[in-house]
Amino acid sequence: MSDEQAFPEPLGGGGTGGSDAGGPDEPGKTPKGNRARTIWIIVLAVIVVLLLVLVAWLAFANGSKPSPTPSPTNTTSSSPTPTPTPTPTSTSTSTAGGTPTCTVDELSVTLGTPSGTAGSTYLPIRFTNTSSTTCELHGFPGVSFVGKGNGTQLGAAADWDQSQPIVQNTLQPGNVVVANLRVAQAGNYDSSECQPLAADGLRVYPPHSTKSVFVKDGNLTACQNSSVHLLTVTTPVAPAS
Repeated sequence: MSDEQAFPEPLGGGGTGGSDAGGPDEPGKTPKGNRARTIWIIVLAVIVVLLLVLVAWLAFANGSKPSPTPSPTNTTSSSPTPTPTPTPTSTSTSTAGGTPTCTVDELSVTLGTPSGTAGSTYLPIRFTNTSSTTCELHGFPGVSFVGKGNGTQLGAAADWDQSQPIVQNTLQPGNVVVANLRVAQAGNYDSSECQPLAADGLRVYPPHSTKSVFVKDGNLTACQNSSVHLLTVTTPVAPAS
């Protein structure tokens, strides 16, 4: 009798050719049901990721589209403030207090006694209220040379020196206000630039008037070249001193 003991085989166990049906799964292998479930989970996860990527791409595409440029609004461009010219820009007929502005028909315009300095002559332009009523006058007159026997303007109109304050002047009948005019000598300039010509006198617009008067003066020489400025009104109208 041998010393080895015989051990019973496991129940249901067979030889190496025994069937696997009804037996436990082999270690390391996933059951078929779990495997299918895992595959579906992976597929769903991939679909979800793709949907998220698609949504993110659409959002990015919409956000990256340039906003439409608004159509420009037509605006009226502001012109720069022009250099004051002697041509009146107001036809005001009364002041805030109700006193009417002196008109050409109510004024006598004359030249006072000239005075000279080196290279210039100063002419007071006198405005006298010749009417029987009170009127008001303030600001700068417009002045230019005229000649050729027909009132043709010669050269540039007078500039305004606005360093002096403008005051309201109420003129009783017979009252006078004065604006001072500086006349540079035409001889200060090269004749080819100046194109000098003897003037017949001055055309004067009272302040705030669209009508002018002619003041004769045969002692004036103008420059016909409008780029040469010989005339400057150095003070607004003010009571005669």
